[in-house]
Amino acid sequence: MTTQISTQVNGVNVDQLVATVNAIKDNPELARFQFRARTEWLDGGHSRTTIKEFYGAGQEDTSRSTPFSLEGDEPPVLLGNNAGPNAVEAVLHALASCLSVGFIYNAAAQGIKVDSLDFDLEGDLDLHAFLGL
Repeated sequence: MTTQISTQVNGVNVDQLVATVNAIKDNPELARFQFRARTEWLDGGHSRTTIKEFYGAGQEDTSRSTPFSLEGDEPPVLLGNNAGPNAVEAVLHALASCLSVGFIYNAAAQGIKVDSLDFDLEGDLDLHAFLGL
């Protein structure tokens, strides 16, 4: 019996990544994903978002047994209680995570070992629109 050992680069299973790329080349519809989030306002600037189901690779995903829960709020200077990051901070996190994954997966696909990756993002906000001014 032969055991196949997967190639790992940067914590990414490169064999699985290549198989995914090839599957999408063969069936472009597999690249279509739909992610969903449900947000409930709690009080003041505080809200809670839950994320569980999504559609991807041609089917509804059932890999998550419990939803992720994300808190959102404002800092006290914006009348909140710091129960979670504000929306701009959450967007910065999402962008940073997306950039990290894209960079690391592409490096892994090319066999490039990354020893570390970090970067800083800033988001500017003018409160005029936020306050309806």
